[in-house]
Amino acid sequence: MDTSAAERLLPLHPEAFRILLVLRSGALHGYAIVKELERDPGRPGRVLPANLYRRIRTLLEQGLLEETEGPEPAVDADERRKYFRITRLGEEVARAEAVRLHGLLAGARDLLR
Repeated sequence: MDTSAAERLLPLHPEAFRILLVLRSGALHGYAIVKELERDPGRPGRVLPANLYRRIRTLLEQGLLEETEGPEPAVDADERRKYFRITRLGEEVARAEAVRLHGLLAGARDLLR
C-alpha cells in the first residue's frame, strides 16, 4: 500500500483510531465495538451510539472499514446488526497513525526533559 495514501488521512480522530484498533482482531457489530472501547482504561466515559456510528460512517467513506457478514447465525442473533471489519487501507492508516503518535510522544518527552 502506498504510504502517502495512508498519511493523507492523518491525523485520525482518537475515537476513529481506537475503532480501527478494536477491529484489527476481527469483525464486530456496533454494540460489541462499544463494549470493547469502554473496556479501555485510557478512554474516559461512555461511548454514545450516535458518536460511534458517525465515526464508523466516516471510516466507511474513507475506505478504512467495510461492512461484512457476521459470524454464523446463532439462535439469538439479531439480523439487524451490521458487522464491520478493517480494510487493508485501514490497517495501513492505523499503522501510520501509531507511528505519527509515537513521534509526537517522543518529541514531547524530549521537550519535557
